[in-house]
Amino acid sequence: MTDRSTSTEPHAGAPFGAMLRGALLPSLVAGVLTVVALVVVRGGDALAGALIGLVVSVGFFGSGMFLLSRLVRSASPHAFFAVAMAVYLGQVIALLLVILAFKDAAWVDGPALGIVALVVTIVWQGFAMRALRTARVPVYDPPAADGAAR
Repeated sequence: MTDRSTSTEPHAGAPFGAMLRGALLPSLVAGVLTVVALVVVRGGDALAGALIGLVVSVGFFGSGMFLLSRLVRSASPHAFFAVAMAVYLGQVIALLLVILAFKDAAWVDGPALGIVALVVTIVWQGFAMRALRTARVPVYDPPAADGAAR
């Protein structure tokens, strides 16, 4: 039987895992604060739309980063591109289904949904880039220590 212990060597999906860990909590905090602010400003009717915006936007970005961190384990650019496009297509289809589901719902405050989604998107992108910059994941293979690669 093979040993499946976790390796300390970075893999191709490592940057996405670091970005997910760095962006999830700040985005949730910003989204919840925005929901509270919208409920105070727009009234209780904004709660449903704002919560849907929070769940959809965090779910959209979180699932994409999680799937990419798990599915992209090889360094092959072709495999990476194919997996990334498949994940993105799945996200767009899921977003289309959410939009169609709430298109005619009178109880959903559209502007509240959009404002929360916008805030979460901006915070997610900012903290994901910050996490990527501070993760220190090598983007190239380290040189061979014994000089055999020459």
